[in-house]
Amino acid sequence: MASVAILLLIVYWITLAELDQQLSESVERETDVLAELYKSRGPESTVRAIQLRIADLRAPRRYYLLQNAAGERLAGNLPPMKPIEGEIVLPVSSLLRDRSLKSGGATADAHPVVAMGRRLENGEFLLVGENRYRAVKAREAILQAFGWGIVITVLLAAGGGAALGVGFLRRIEAINRTTRSIMDGDLSQRVPTRGGEDEMDQLAINLNAMLDRIQGLMDSVKRVSDDIAHDLRTPLSRLRHRLEATRAKLGPGGEREIEQSISELDAILETFSALLRIAQIESGARQAAFSNVSLGRILSAVFEAYAAVAEVQGQKLEIGVERDFPIRGDRELLTQMVANLIENAIRHCPAGARISVSLDQDTGAPTLSVTDTGPGIPAAERDKVFRRFYRLETSRTTPGSGLGLALVKAVADLHGASVELSDSRPGLRVRIRFLADSEIGARKVSTPGEPVTGHAGGEVPDDRAGG
Repeated sequence: MASVAILLLIVYWITLAELDQQLSESVERETDVLAELYKSRGPESTVRAIQLRIADLRAPRRYYLLQNAAGERLAGNLPPMKPIEGEIVLPVSSLLRDRSLKSGGATADAHPVVAMGRRLENGEFLLVGENRYRAVKAREAILQAFGWGIVITVLLAAGGGAALGVGFLRRIEAINRTTRSIMDGDLSQRVPTRGGEDEMDQLAINLNAMLDRIQGLMDSVKRVSDDIAHDLRTPLSRLRHRLEATRAKLGPGGEREIEQSISELDAILETFSALLRIAQIESGARQAAFSNVSLGRILSAVFEAYAAVAEVQGQKLEIGVERDFPIRGDRELLTQMVANLIENAIRHCPAGARISVSLDQDTGAPTLSVTDTGPGIPAAERDKVFRRFYRLETSRTTPGSGLGLALVKAVADLHGASVELSDSRPGLRVRIRFLADSEIGARKVSTPGEPVTGHAGGEVPDDRAGG
């Protein structure tokens, strides 16, 4: 804006200077014409010419004076004055003493006069002037135009700035949406580009290249773990069968050692099975098994299966179902989820603990909760336990592989559900929130590896500490 104002000021002063120059040239030409007329035809013709010009005065008006050597006025609408040659500026209000000679309105007389004085033959003096009415009007028009120009410029600048700002904020929001999706686990998202070569597109291209690299590395790591689980599962299974065959041929002592070896192999096979299942879930292959299922019936069936187990451990298992919630999901995964959450609580809670399983509604969304009075998980560790093979230090001595909550996250993402761990004071609350009906209607079916229209919770295989 400052540069525009300076530019307009420069144009203004140049225009005024040009108008003043034109005014001076016009007065000089008129003086030359009358002086030539005086020289060629004499004073009488010059007097008549001046009288005709005075009779037809219109704004911008001119002023004339022809006086003899004695200082007496021969013609004109200016009072006699001391002869001054060259260009002068006359204040009209102080020179027009003879009001009867004034013609035209006060508006024309209110402006100073640029005049040209010239001595003629026989000592006579000619003065021709023109007021600055035209220059003043031009200046007013220019100022008005500049005023409107500044207003329009400000409006255009504000509008353009707002448009650019909105466009910029939209592109920033697109980047934010992409980063939020990536933070939620969807590494396939990319920052949109417009196909241009501006800085924002260059930033988007660089970010996308970085994301491609990260996704490639993550896929490589996952592929290695999946390949290991797949390739080792078969030979380990064959080894187990051979150990069982050998156990039948050995005595009691050897049979115990073989039994221990088989138990360790079973734990390894269970870990590989969990890895393969996570890979299957993350691929989206289980979406084909989605159907209408009843959360309430699943909860009741698993509760009946584990009530006696909790009682043997000296714990109390409770259930509270507000009402049934039919949803779209994988029945097997949902059943395994509830079973593993209850089994997890039983394994990590001491005798006398209470374990509560509930199904209610949160702002229209079915919500399943498993709450216990056990040791819980520290707040600083709750995000970490969703990683594969992550276990708390206090759980290193308990059975488990550290894949439990990784499965929870994978199944939750598959069904579009969220998993939240919180403190039940004392103990742990695992809260799985499914989508509300309004959220289902607003959500499109996703591609494999992304959440789909439906609900499910997470599957927790066998331990509290993320495994």
